[in-house]
Amino acid sequence: MKLLLKLLLSLILLFLILISLGYGILRSQWGIAAACRWISDATAYHLSIERFTHSWSHPLTFELDNMTFGEDGQPALLITDKLSFSLTARQLLTPSHFDQITIKQGSLVLSNLTPEATLPFSADRLELQAVKLLNPYPTNCLSAKKIDGVVIPWQPSQQAVLGKKFTFNFSAENVHVGGRQFDKLIAQGDKDHQILTIHHLSGAVDRGTFEGQLERSAEGVWQIPYLALDNIRFQTEKPLVDIITQQLSTDVTIKQLRVNHLSIVGPDWVINDLSAEGINLRNSTPPEGKLSLNAGSLILGTEEWSQPHLSLTGSGGNLHIDRFTAGWAKGTVSAEGEWQEKERHLLLNQLVFSNIHYVLPSAWQAFLQEKLPSFIDTITLNTLRVDNGLLIDITPDFPFQMTATHITGNHLQIAQHHQWGIWRGDAEYYAATTTFNRQDVRALWFKIKANSDSLKLQEIKALIGDGPVIGDVDIAQSSPRSFSLSLRGEKVPYSAFNHWFWQHPLQGTGNFDLKLEGNFSLADGVRSAQGTFTTPSFTQKKVP
Repeated sequence: MKLLLKLLLSLILLFLILISLGYGILRSQWGIAAACRWISDATAYHLSIERFTHSWSHPLTFELDNMTFGEDGQPALLITDKLSFSLTARQLLTPSHFDQITIKQGSLVLSNLTPEATLPFSADRLELQAVKLLNPYPTNCLSAKKIDGVVIPWQPSQQAVLGKKFTFNFSAENVHVGGRQFDKLIAQGDKDHQILTIHHLSGAVDRGTFEGQLERSAEGVWQIPYLALDNIRFQTEKPLVDIITQQLSTDVTIKQLRVNHLSIVGPDWVINDLSAEGINLRNSTPPEGKLSLNAGSLILGTEEWSQPHLSLTGSGGNLHIDRFTAGWAKGTVSAEGEWQEKERHLLLNQLVFSNIHYVLPSAWQAFLQEKLPSFIDTITLNTLRVDNGLLIDITPDFPFQMTATHITGNHLQIAQHHQWGIWRGDAEYYAATTTFNRQDVRALWFKIKANSDSLKLQEIKALIGDGPVIGDVDIAQSSPRSFSLSLRGEKVPYSAFNHWFWQHPLQGTGNFDLKLEGNFSLADGVRSAQGTFTTPSFTQKKVP
C-alpha cells in the first residue's frame, strides 16, 4: 500500500513538474514560437503568438498577445492584440472547450473562413472588446468597427461561425451593410438553429435613428414586431415606381410601424417630412394591414403636392384607399377607392378636384402615351368631379385655356391595358370661358359618352362672339382612330376659323355648317382630314 501511495505521489509530482516546465517554456519567446510551429504543422490551421502571459491573481485565465490565426492556405481569420481564455475542469474531457474566450482590439475577417471549415475551439462565453469586422469584397460588403459583444454559448460549426443555438448582445460603430452605413448599432437576441429573434435593434442611419425588433422563422420568413424610424433623410437613384414595386414584392410582416420626419430624395421625386403609422402590415399578395401616411410635401417630376394624407387598409384581397387628400395646383384634391391586386385594377369611388389652377406640362401628350406601371392595368373612376378649375396649355402650336371649368363623370374608365384614354363611361363638361389658339369661346358645354367602340362628344354647345354653336364629335377607339365632326353656328364671326384650321382670311359674321372626317392621334392631333365648310357667302368649300 505504501508503495502504491509513493507511486501515486511520484506521478502527481512528475505531472506538476511537467506543467511547471511547460508553463516556463511557454512564457519564453522561444517556447511560444515552438508551440505555434508545432500547432501549425500538426493541424489544418496556422497560428502565430508573440507572447504568452499569466497572472496568479487569476490562476485559470491566460492571455496571448499579438496573435494571428487562420486556415492553412488562407489569409488570417483573426488578428488580435490580446486574446484571453479561461480554463475549467471540463478541459480534462474536452481540451478545446473553454469557460470564456475574450478577444480584445482585434480584427476578424470572416470571408477568409472557407464554408466547409469548423473552428477547433468553443466556449461557454465568447466576448469581443473593440473588435473590427472586415470584409475585403466590396460586392458583399459587411464590416464594422469597435464591436463589443457577448455570445453564450459559443459552439461554432460549418457555415455557422457563431454556432446554431446561442444568445447574443452586440454593439458596434460604423457598420457597413450592402453599401449603407449604420452607427451606434445595438442588437440583443437569440438564435435557435434557423429561428432568429432580435429582441432589441437600434442605431443611427442617414442622419436619423431607428429602433425595432426582428424575427425570422425556420422557413426564412421575416417578421418585424416593432419598427420606429426618426428623422431619417437619404437619397436614392431609383424611381418611385421601382421602390413601390419592390416593396409590394417583398414578403415581410410589420406588426407595428412608426415613422417620424422621414425625407427621401429620388432622381425626379421628393418626399419631405413623412410621418406614418401602421398596424399588422404585410407586403404580401394580397397586401394586408392598416397604414396612415402624412407628409409635408410630395414632388413627382414637375408636380408638387402639399400636405398629402393617405390612409390605406389591406384586406379581402384588395388595398382600400380609405382617404387621400392633398393641396395641389393652388387647390385641393381628394379621393377614396381601392386597388384590386389580382386584377391590377385601380378603382376610385370618388375623385374630386376643387379650385385648381393647373398649367399642363409641355410633354403632357407624350405622358398620356406612356404605359402605366406593371401593377396597374386599369383605372376606373366611379365618380369624378372638377369644381371651378382653371386648365392652361401653353404649347405654341395650339395653346388653350379653360376657366371656371366644371366636370362630372360616372363610371369612367380612363386606363386599360396600361394605356391612358377614355374607354368607358359618361361625363358632362362645362367651362364659363375658354380660349383655343387665341380665340375666345364662352359657355362651352358637352356630354361625353365612351364605350369599347367609340368616344363621343355629344350636344356640344358654345358661344363664339354672340353666335351660338352646336355639334357632335365621334372618335373611334381602335386604330387608326377615325373621327367625324359636325358643327353648326349662327351669327358667328368667321375670323374665329382663321385661328383654327382655315388657311384663307375670312371676314364678317354669319352662319356656317362644318362637316369633317379624318384620323386622330393623341401625339399628332388631327393627322389627316377632309370635309366641307359652308357659309351663305360661298358653298361647299373643301377643307384641306
